[in-house]
Amino acid sequence: MVDKELLEILGELSESDLRRLQFLIDNKLNENVDKKKVSYRKKNIKCGKESCQSCPHGPYWYAEWSEDGIRKSKYLGKNIENNAK
Repeated sequence: MVDKELLEILGELSESDLRRLQFLIDNKLNENVDKKKVSYRKKNIKCGKESCQSCPHGPYWYAEWSEDGIRKSKYLGKNIENNAK
């Protein structure tokens, strides 16, 4: 049975926080299966709009890893420090 307190905490998280949490949980569950090494880094991103006066935007957090020799990344959000409690 899932702890009621845990459900209440999850209910308070934003959609982006839940997606980051899901990614981290998926990575942890698959850790023993494929030994995927994931690194986390901040990136500043250019939006590509010619009229933009504030490029680059960010920094934004990304998880990066390799699968079958192909470098992959997943957006985690603007702040992940709050999730490291």
